Amino acid sequence: MAWRMGNVFFVAPGATITITFFWPPGVDHGPQWVMAHPLPGEPDVWLVTERVGKKLICESGVITQNGETHFVCAGTGSDYEYRVWITNDGASGCRFQLEGGGV
Repeated sequence: MAWRMGNVFFVAPGATITITFFWPPGVDHGPQWVMAHPLPGEPDVWLVTERVGKKLICESGVITQNGETHFVCAGTGSDYEYRVWITNDGASGCRFQLEGGGV
């Protein structure tokens, strides 16, 4: 399912920014591919997705003597955070929104 985030971001020419986003607790959208969607009227620049990551948000760890660390994860255990790195390969700054969808 495709989506577009309402927030507007800005990336300077030649810069890379990192954006972290998530859905409400208990909602796992699975693997996501994310791109920068330049806003109408912005300069003609390439906005490139460098990397996309996903992690399970864990609250605390419990260490057992002479054993492994065990983590207690938030809520239902399906609370995830996503991160994307966007690079502006152009000569001008650009405003954009994130858009994406499940892979």
